[in-house]
Amino acid sequence: MPNIKKNFFYAATLGAALALAACGGGNDDDTEPSGDIGILRISQATDANLNGWYGTGNVGLTGVADTGKIGPNECAFDFDNFTKITGDRTLAMMGDIRYAYPNGNAAPALNGDSIKIKDTTYAFVKDGNNLSKAKVNLTLGTVTFDNLLAKDSGTQSVELSGTIKLPDEANRDKACKKPS
Repeated sequence: MPNIKKNFFYAATLGAALALAACGGGNDDDTEPSGDIGILRISQATDANLNGWYGTGNVGLTGVADTGKIGPNECAFDFDNFTKITGDRTLAMMGDIRYAYPNGNAAPALNGDSIKIKDTTYAFVKDGNNLSKAKVNLTLGTVTFDNLLAKDSGTQSVELSGTIKLPDEANRDKACKKPS
């Protein structure tokens, strides 16, 4: 019986990584277990079933890569392996985080991008001061969300709160490292 659970875990992890890659994640790498604990909260969801805490004892992270975009230069990484802690435990969350090049700034601006819960992608709303509700701190190696509004392509929305750790310094492209 333990081998069945182990095989299911590996299949589920692979499936989540493939789904994130298929949705055009921030980095072409597959997520790797970081050993970090993570807790995020969804609130004000149009679908109340999504509200609640999502957590993991082992955040999956890609490295931080320069997206290579012309225009606002940005760094991107993906995270996954967050499962709803109470209520519908089949709900899982993953995300694609993008922030501006540090350019000597230990707190670069969040550029966007999205989280995905179950089969729905919620893009971070870029209107007004919404993106300022997330803080990237390269010194602490964290991204903190404070009721950051995200919407799907229709009428559904959620607000994201909590803190996740960035991939460690060794897993960041030169342009995405913290200022020295």
